[in-house]
Amino acid sequence: MTAPLEKWEADVILNDGGIASLRHIAPGDEDAIRRFYDRVSDRSKYLRFFSTHPELTDTDMQRWFGTEGYGAYDKVTLVMEERGEIVAVAGYELVKALLPARVGDVSFLVQDSHQGRGVGPIFLEHLAEIGREGKVERFFAEMLTQNRGMIQVFKRAGYSVTPELEDGFITVDFTIAPNENSREVMERRELRAEANSIKRLLSPSSVALVGDMSALRTLTPSLLQGGYSGQLHILTSPEASGLEALRALNSDVDLVLVDHLPEDIAQLMEAAAAKNATGVVVVAQNSNTGINSTQAREIVSTARDYGLRALGPAALGLINTGAGVNLNASPAPQPRAGHVGLFAQSGGVATLALSQAIAQGCGISSFIGAGSFADVTGNDVMQFWSEDPATKVCLLTPDTIGNPRKFFRVLRRLSLEKHVVVFLPSRALRTARHYEQHGLSQASPQALDEVIRQTGAMVVTRRDTMYNIAQILSRQPLPNGNRVAVISNSAGLVEQMQHASLRFDLVPHPRTVLGEPVAAIAAAVQEALDDPTVDAVLAAVVEVGQPVLNTAYAELSGMAAHTAKPLIASFVGFGQPQEDFSGPESQGQLPTCATYADGLEALAAIIDNERKRSTARPSPEDETATGDKTRSRQVVEQILADQPAGRWATDDEAAEILSAYGLNLVAWQAVDSLEEATATAKDMGWNVVLKSVNPVLRGRPELPTIVRNIQDAESMAQAWETLGQLTAALQDGDVGALMPVVQPMVASGTSLTVSAIEDPVVGPILSAGISGIPSEILGDKTWRVPPLRRVDARGMLDELTAAPLLNGVGGTKPSRLDTVEDVLMRVAALKDDNPQIVEVELSPVIAGSADTHIVGARLRIAPLSTQRDPLARSL
Repeated sequence: MTAPLEKWEADVILNDGGIASLRHIAPGDEDAIRRFYDRVSDRSKYLRFFSTHPELTDTDMQRWFGTEGYGAYDKVTLVMEERGEIVAVAGYELVKALLPARVGDVSFLVQDSHQGRGVGPIFLEHLAEIGREGKVERFFAEMLTQNRGMIQVFKRAGYSVTPELEDGFITVDFTIAPNENSREVMERRELRAEANSIKRLLSPSSVALVGDMSALRTLTPSLLQGGYSGQLHILTSPEASGLEALRALNSDVDLVLVDHLPEDIAQLMEAAAAKNATGVVVVAQNSNTGINSTQAREIVSTARDYGLRALGPAALGLINTGAGVNLNASPAPQPRAGHVGLFAQSGGVATLALSQAIAQGCGISSFIGAGSFADVTGNDVMQFWSEDPATKVCLLTPDTIGNPRKFFRVLRRLSLEKHVVVFLPSRALRTARHYEQHGLSQASPQALDEVIRQTGAMVVTRRDTMYNIAQILSRQPLPNGNRVAVISNSAGLVEQMQHASLRFDLVPHPRTVLGEPVAAIAAAVQEALDDPTVDAVLAAVVEVGQPVLNTAYAELSGMAAHTAKPLIASFVGFGQPQEDFSGPESQGQLPTCATYADGLEALAAIIDNERKRSTARPSPEDETATGDKTRSRQVVEQILADQPAGRWATDDEAAEILSAYGLNLVAWQAVDSLEEATATAKDMGWNVVLKSVNPVLRGRPELPTIVRNIQDAESMAQAWETLGQLTAALQDGDVGALMPVVQPMVASGTSLTVSAIEDPVVGPILSAGISGIPSEILGDKTWRVPPLRRVDARGMLDELTAAPLLNGVGGTKPSRLDTVEDVLMRVAALKDDNPQIVEVELSPVIAGSADTHIVGARLRIAPLSTQRDPLARSL
């Protein structure tokens, strides 16, 4: 097996947010290794070699560099570099005495200045990933008892580690197969490191403006007028780039803002790294439109080579309104402080998003306009938000998504902790691909939006809605239900508000007030706030003639400060009340919306999202399904051995895979003639169906594809003749192409289609719908991503427009829904465990009053990796 050394290369984030690179040791590293060893303390050398070891010997070098006599995965040595210097070495070597068992003897040596930064856990993650690829079963290590730091690395890794004392040494021996605990540990380390990386960018103690003075003239006032609390270095001039001034600076710099041409960028990155900078922002200017994607990727790659985070090119910049920072490294005026985090990418979109937020008085905790090709992604920013106490509402407006499976994983966790609003996520998701395998079916944009909603995030199609939601969440308490009092001094407007409430699935409590509008509306609002049958209040104040809007705004603002229910206002007239944006945004302020419909739409989105968040939260009582993963994968591997490019499973193969997850098909028999059909039906005891299983004819209710309740030979002959009429629907007129089968009758019920695919963006995604026109033509389907709990499965059924068919209509018996839920959960488990099963279709699934029967099934296999998301975390 050839070692994919380039695949083992990774840029990684250390626990404190610093950037380092990890790669396989290479010829030519000898001098760098000796310099590294000279920087390691005598104590660390003693702990590594179990004796005083002042210098590296030839045997030591051979241990790290020598691979003769070893297979590609039998001996692996990795080095970690930071800004061109090796700072750590780690690896494993198979213990030959234990062969054929593949046990790796693992060891680490970390430069003292980098101990405590998470280097050991990162090495262990990547070595375990490589080991799993090479069929290594366990890792073994022997340490001195005083090497407490390394002992903790193993104990905290999440694997089943039991240290044992042997002859004065501590030994650990553990399997490297991933488990729930080890995954959680890795994800927790990843969260902490990525959050700290963004925190360092947003909280610099010193900033340098480097470049042409005219190009950066919009940033200087923003930094000064925003009250930036750190040290500011303006290294610009009309004649020079400012690069020499940066090099000559006699102090370190945390953040560098620059407007450079790509050919200058490598020198600037080198100079920034020499000043111990954390990141570089290539700011958005009109001239940046000439930078292509290749040049942009080179900028990011160069930044990582020097251990820097990079925003841009075409980045709008960074804002942190925290009182101890007050950073406004953007061309925008300083926004009011608040609890809303905002992330956008390309300069134009970021400008639109930030300008609207400022115009609506949205209180910002932090803003990142990362640029079109930045290495800082929405995933990084979400990790920061989850750890940032100042951010309570998170707004995402992404152009693209880099790692879609990580996006879903991080978004799901963040949405359960904080309120998240995403603008048109399906558009960004469609540009991301987790798999490069051709021929994979793709979920629709509607499906992608829906599965994001199921994570607990809100999906909006208008930016105004995003800011209205943010205002309500930041300023007012959450509603306890969907009963909304709609109040106005216009009868016509109240009627429209009532209809709009119903359109948004709200229950309106309408009231038109008479007399002096401000006093009357205030009295009606107070009455609604005191009414236990009302969950939220929307007041629309109409000004015709006499000016009342400012007075009404002041009155309602005072009421909003002392309410346990959300109070929202819309002001209708030829002027608007002037809200004071000078102070920070906080709970108790009055949210205002341009129209009553905007307010109702935002309120409905919040109420619906609270319901989804409550069901999305896991609990110990959650029930999911499991199956025999080993048994299913054996069948899959046999299929791929037979056809490496993949194929549709045969009926027997499909039945075997499904049965491994408790999905049992109703038996059926293919037949080629009337005589064979008659004999088969007799063997089955009659009361059978004759049907075509040709996939082209499925879901065609206008064609006689199924004949039911066949009780004897005469009725079988009639059924055969009826089925034969389908030959006219086939181009070649071949009766055999009908693929006729005989199958026992099952109890009547509602016919469903349950499908699952391996989407190139999100991986496994499951859908359910009523068979035929409602599902296929009208799009009445629901979607979820595994793992699927019983509450999720019930939600899939309840959300169908045609759900009344399952609950009994027109005197029919209702379906036994728990048995349908079982089918959905088992299909979800099957897809979650088996990426190589790229398509599953169960149709029809007959949901009867006593049980659910799977009458037909298809499965397609493709040569994908058995692991969707590598456990080794990197940028």
